[in-house]
Amino acid sequence: MKYLLALGIALFSISSVASEIVIQPVTLRRGMEGDTKQSGALDKPENYIKNKVYAEQKEMSSKAGIDIDQFLDKIYANAFMKKPPPDRSLHYQLFYNSISAPNCKKEYLIQRVKQTKIYYKKNGKIAEKSEKYLVEVFKLNSYRQTKRADAHHQFHFLGKATSRKTVVDIEVGCGEISGVAAGFAWPFDRKILYKLAQDYSDKIGLYEKIDFEFSRSYSFTSEFDRSGHKITWPDFLQSNL
Repeated sequence: MKYLLALGIALFSISSVASEIVIQPVTLRRGMEGDTKQSGALDKPENYIKNKVYAEQKEMSSKAGIDIDQFLDKIYANAFMKKPPPDRSLHYQLFYNSISAPNCKKEYLIQRVKQTKIYYKKNGKIAEKSEKYLVEVFKLNSYRQTKRADAHHQFHFLGKATSRKTVVDIEVGCGEISGVAAGFAWPFDRKILYKLAQDYSDKIGLYEKIDFEFSRSYSFTSEFDRSGHKITWPDFLQSNL
């Protein structure tokens, strides 16, 4: 897969959107503030370092050549760092979104994620391909909105491959997972707002055991070689870019 990618953005859209699930982008500031219970408010620069999520993103974004402080009031951050051989070219991407489901008669939403990574040789053939599956559960407030933002983060090195591509397919909705999350009430510790039911695994596991009453699907893609990167953003970011 030989290509020269200039820094840029490609838009992605889907023909139909489930009206029961509303997804909206939020600023990085808002996303980081509510990412974990331990995170602190990003109201003043002197308080930034108290926020653990901010500190992590600050370090990673700097390795990609940007200052995350300049993006806190934006809805995304992305960067590409080109480095000479031995090749350590890298791609960085971060955005957050809120989710609401007014018609869901439960105190939670379930989300499943399929992440596909493809590495290409110089002749364009696939050198390596992997698929991993993740399952998450989000707590809803009385307005049927998620109590914390959903984070989407990528920090990838090119390594020895000529180019690489990452595709993230997501489905989120109102439903149940037998033996894990069922019924009306939030099925986990009342103090937590989020439950990682299954971390990224090459085994499909809980991913195929979800029974959705209704849901919405979207995807985003990143690809890069030694000259640049290209991002295909999800549909709900289109009108905000």
